[in-house]
Amino acid sequence: MITVVGMDDRPGCTLLLGSLSASSLNRTAALGAAEYLDYMCALLWPDLETLPLFNEDFEAAEPAAVTALKNDVSNSELIIIFTPEYNHGIPGALKNAIDWLSRPMGNGCLIDRFVAIASIGPPSQDGENVRENLVRTCGTLTDRLYPTTLRIPVARDSGQADLGDEATIALYDWLDDLLQFTRHFKP
Repeated sequence: MITVVGMDDRPGCTLLLGSLSASSLNRTAALGAAEYLDYMCALLWPDLETLPLFNEDFEAAEPAAVTALKNDVSNSELIIIFTPEYNHGIPGALKNAIDWLSRPMGNGCLIDRFVAIASIGPPSQDGENVRENLVRTCGTLTDRLYPTTLRIPVARDSGQADLGDEATIALYDWLDDLLQFTRHFKP
């Protein structure tokens, strides 16, 4: 359950971004979510671009970027994933991060964390595959997966400063429902 006691006691919320593009619609949505959640949560936003490719040989001597990612997630009660769909699946940088977060096997960082999944993109790409893949993957790593994924079709190119009124309202409504879910979650 996420409760806010005071500004210094805000729960942690990590935003994971599946797109590395600076002009990504998912980055725009994550920025909107960060602005909306800022007064309720201590926000963490790890840079997935710095992560080395997952390799079991490096688990014992974990790279610093992996340790930083795991610390961010471990210091958060809520993980929100914003991602486009690439080639009918999970973008490589995000999948790599999840692979690192799942280790050590059976004791990964997502255990006992709330995880929510959102995909923003053009109407021609419904994002269903990435959401289904992430639900399946994250569902094996936490028992606190938010069952309602968010899909916002945005009928324009990336690179604009906001999603537009209708999409922003849909994002805020979903975030409100997500926070309500965390308050009433029963394992």
